[in-house]
Amino acid sequence: MIRIRKSEDCCGCTACEQICPQQCITLTPDDEGFFYPQVNLENCIDCNLCEKACPVINQNKERTPIEVYAAYNNNEEIRKKSSSGGIFSLIAEEVINKKGIVFGVRFDEELNVSFDYTESINGLNIFRGSKYVQASLNNTYKQVLDFLKDGRLVLFTGTPCQIAGLKSFLKKDYSNLLLVDLICEGVPSPKVWKKYIKEEIEKQLKKKDSKRKKFEEVIIKDLTFRDKTKGWKQHGISFLILDKSSKEQIPVSIYRDSAYLQALFHYVILRPICYSCPFKKCKSHSDITIADYWGINILHPEMDDDKGTSMVFINSEKGKLFFQIDKTVYLKTEYEESFYHNNVVTSVKKHSNRDRFYSNIDNCKSIIKLLNSCTFPLSYKIKELFKSTLSKYISQKSYHKLELVWRRVKK
Repeated sequence: MIRIRKSEDCCGCTACEQICPQQCITLTPDDEGFFYPQVNLENCIDCNLCEKACPVINQNKERTPIEVYAAYNNNEEIRKKSSSGGIFSLIAEEVINKKGIVFGVRFDEELNVSFDYTESINGLNIFRGSKYVQASLNNTYKQVLDFLKDGRLVLFTGTPCQIAGLKSFLKKDYSNLLLVDLICEGVPSPKVWKKYIKEEIEKQLKKKDSKRKKFEEVIIKDLTFRDKTKGWKQHGISFLILDKSSKEQIPVSIYRDSAYLQALFHYVILRPICYSCPFKKCKSHSDITIADYWGINILHPEMDDDKGTSMVFINSEKGKLFFQIDKTVYLKTEYEESFYHNNVVTSVKKHSNRDRFYSNIDNCKSIIKLLNSCTFPLSYKIKELFKSTLSKYISQKSYHKLELVWRRVKK
């Protein structure tokens, strides 16, 4: 029987819930809004399938990619709609062209993030772009298994823990399954996202004086966490507010000063296990890993035009077959180079105000004010002033090398 004694022991992948033959496990949210398994003891038959399916209990070995690339899609329209270089779309299109099925995450009408699948090229639109919320899996693993048993080619894309969870659930490898994960810094609570976006939308409506409409009276269209209008490095949240009655449209763009994004990028609102992630160092055993290639402007500036460049790890021969390298602009790079600017082998550091934030989430008057106050305490502002002063006197590359040395010394 699965027992979660500490919140740091569960990634919320739902493998235990979906594999239970008695359906006696349900994922329920805690006070922070993260979901954890609860077992109905009356129906449990102690088969221990839930424990055998847990990727945290049964961790894979570390791996090193076969090949590493900096790359971006030749199709500029697809690249523009993508968070980084548009590599997911190339892989997904190849699977669709082979009559396969693609699983990814999407927004629903209420702005929840959940898994879905498509069998068409046009259906890939809803999966493009990052969704900075922990996604609901529902019965996705079971759906994947059904398609695999029918002999269908399946591409499953998700975070490393979701990939590891699927592999544990399936209990064996399938030649017709392609697994693509990303370099994940951590997942925020759906509860925080829903509180934030509701307040943000009502703030935007008040700013526009749109007849004092409320969140429930409008529809949100075309929401993206990674709008690149101002460039890949200055991305931000954008969406379209549509009044249900008058059909008035209000476009909104909130760049990196968004309270939600800042809290996310400073590791204030992540799931507890994310601060000691057990799936770093390619332990998910995916076929391909994709991510933003942060630091490309320093390491390989010839690959940076500020439109988005992807880091691509080819982790298996199967992955190599599906990476459409001839449809990209690419440069072969080194695995170790990615460590400087991306959390490939190490977990992010827990923000000092993380617990303070979640202890106040239910009684705060403004989630935006709480996010800002927890993200930027006085100590942070002093540190940023020191960093900006130091960077004026040494090169950016030298500064980042010093930062890496300092991280190692602290450990």
